[in-house]
Amino acid sequence: MTTRREFIAGAVATIPLVLDPAAAGRTSEKPVPKQVFVVNTQDASVSLVDLTTMKEVRQYEVGKRPYGIAVTRDGKSVAVGVEDEECVKFYSLPDFKEKGTTKIGKMFNDHIVLTQDGKHVLVANFYSDDVVGIDVGTMKEAFRIKDCSAPHVVKYGPLGKHVFVTCKKVTGIAVIDPVARKLVKVIPLNVNPRSLTFSPDEKRVYFGSFWVDGFFEMNVESGKVTKLFKYDPPKGNGDPQEVTYHGVEMLTDKVLVAANEGRSHVDAVDVSTGKLLDRLADVSKPCCVEKIPDQSGTGVKFLVSNIGDGTLQLAELTAESKLKSLGKAAVGKAPKRVAFLA
Repeated sequence: MTTRREFIAGAVATIPLVLDPAAAGRTSEKPVPKQVFVVNTQDASVSLVDLTTMKEVRQYEVGKRPYGIAVTRDGKSVAVGVEDEECVKFYSLPDFKEKGTTKIGKMFNDHIVLTQDGKHVLVANFYSDDVVGIDVGTMKEAFRIKDCSAPHVVKYGPLGKHVFVTCKKVTGIAVIDPVARKLVKVIPLNVNPRSLTFSPDEKRVYFGSFWVDGFFEMNVESGKVTKLFKYDPPKGNGDPQEVTYHGVEMLTDKVLVAANEGRSHVDAVDVSTGKLLDRLADVSKPCCVEKIPDQSGTGVKFLVSNIGDGTLQLAELTAESKLKSLGKAAVGKAPKRVAFLA
């Protein structure tokens, strides 16, 4: 027979405990990542970095010119695109033992993303114009979504239904439905898009390009570019430059960070007003920026891949909308894409 005290204790145990007011209302049940993989594109390796200490735990050899990376939903495998071997390799975790290979064909900076159901990885294959779906369980090609015109970046929108793909041949952004395995539409652009991030409602997409000291906003429904967010380069570093803003990442509903690879700074911008909030100069040719998911606390933490000095950097957008560096981990040469581990 259950006593009154046992009943009350059981009822209390079912009430969720919210330690952080900022976390109230968050629906994700995923734990905050403790570690992250980063692909070192110029020394044939993947580094495992501890996010608490910002130290490299270990470096794994994978083969020449690795680029895309994704960790499976169960955390038991990681997929790595090894481009000089024209394949995606699967490694078991935590021992990082190779367990399978999927041939892709000729590759060039092909991004990889895990599908929402966790059953496939999607590879944006530049040379074939396809987004390739690989079955995680069998490690075999399951399907190809064609006519994406030299795809490069492949990334889910925040609503989790459609995948957006940058197209490099006929420049634009493709929208695909990975469940139906079909191309929904291609939005043509007059510029070559680099990286992608989105407004929370997925109505606007943001991207950088070449030769421009700024980044663009596009209306997804109309396919029209509506804004150019343009900012003065650092003093003494204003000559025309091909490689400018590369990685972009939305950190809040209004604030985006953009990494200027060529001029070595990261900017925080309020996209609702266009105001440059802060600029972080303690970086070295920053390429990719990636928000750390499922965070607690008042600031918003993100990672910066510094190809200039071979480091993975932890930074924060503070509650006062300032950028703060929290530490750098020395990894391999030209670190770029990352994948988180719980």
